[in-house]
Amino acid sequence: MNRLTPAEEQVMLRLWKLEKASIKEIVGQYEENVPAYNTTSTIVRILERKKFIKHKQKGRGFIYLPKISRDEYREYLMEYLLKNYFDQDKKSLIAEIKSI
Repeated sequence: MNRLTPAEEQVMLRLWKLEKASIKEIVGQYEENVPAYNTTSTIVRILERKKFIKHKQKGRGFIYLPKISRDEYREYLMEYLLKNYFDQDKKSLIAEIKSI
């Protein structure tokens, strides 16, 4: 699994919340700094190439669904942080989280 870019992460957070959605529905979840429809569509296609999401045909459009759960991605990120920033020291990671 690869880390998501900030823009990809924002799309995934919205899709995880919705569970399945069209591009228009994903864009509709933004309250501030709303990305353009085409920008979101491009990010969704990238996420599909990265195998984070899949699509189903609905009429002339598509509905997108996560292939990776939020929990799976969170676990991956925690392992990444532990390995790359905390030298596999779980106590240091927990102490850092508690200090926030």
